Amino acid sequence: MSIMTYIERYWPEWISGILATVSFGIFSRIIMKFKKMQLRQAATELGVQALLRAEIIQIYNKYMEAGSMPIYERENAAELFSQYTNLGGNGVIKELIEKLNNLPTPPLT
Repeated sequence: MSIMTYIERYWPEWISGILATVSFGIFSRIIMKFKKMQLRQAATELGVQALLRAEIIQIYNKYMEAGSMPIYERENAAELFSQYTNLGGNGVIKELIEKLNNLPTPPLT
């Protein structure tokens, strides 16, 4: 069998083999990029959660020491806590928020 006859006879298998190899390579790269993106997303969420936790703790320390908490700060703390729990925050911060909610509101001046 001559080379030309061989090529004419088996070119569909060659083309499908080449296409399969290229497709697998592209698919593998897409999967790797997707996994990297997922890791970055998880790291971002954990970072934001840590920042929210730190802010809530700072608010807690400030207003527990003051003995009262303005309404606008109570609303701010509630929104921070809402987003914190949306990111999977734990119950320790919930206890801090409950203690803050029990603080009196200072009189308006």
